[in-house]
Amino acid sequence: MKFEHVLLGFVAMRPCTGYDLKRWLGSELGRMTGLPGQQSQIYRTLSRMAADGWVAYRVERTAGRPDAKVYQATEEGERVLRARLAEPYEPPVELAARREQLQRFRARDRRDEPWLPTVDPPRMAVILDHVHHGRERALLAHVGWLEHILTDLGRAAPADEAQ
Repeated sequence: MKFEHVLLGFVAMRPCTGYDLKRWLGSELGRMTGLPGQQSQIYRTLSRMAADGWVAYRVERTAGRPDAKVYQATEEGERVLRARLAEPYEPPVELAARREQLQRFRARDRRDEPWLPTVDPPRMAVILDHVHHGRERALLAHVGWLEHILTDLGRAAPADEAQ
């Protein structure tokens, strides 16, 4: 989903400021989305959405602080959001990329590394194997989560992509 659709979803739920959106994107849940959280990008996107007629804003005057623009979805914005939400869900490019990354992890080359003279190579190999397996488990969990979303939204992952 595009960044502007996520922001539109938020302002359709309740009027909010760019700062409110920044705070959410900086929260634990917001960071997990992987969406950009830079203030400048949020305000540029809101400006573009206002120019496109998706959102409107009112200025709230605040004593001792800068005035705040409070954004809310317009009828056009709500129409755009409903249309976007009605589209069939397409898996993110991330799913294919994560599956490919998992294959590379499984087929990794276990060549000898040029360790420092004071490092015990067999012990370091064991440590690196643990790191590798931990990352592989994390990737498997992430791929499984993405596949679960596809199933939950009524579109099973294509068989040729499944692990």
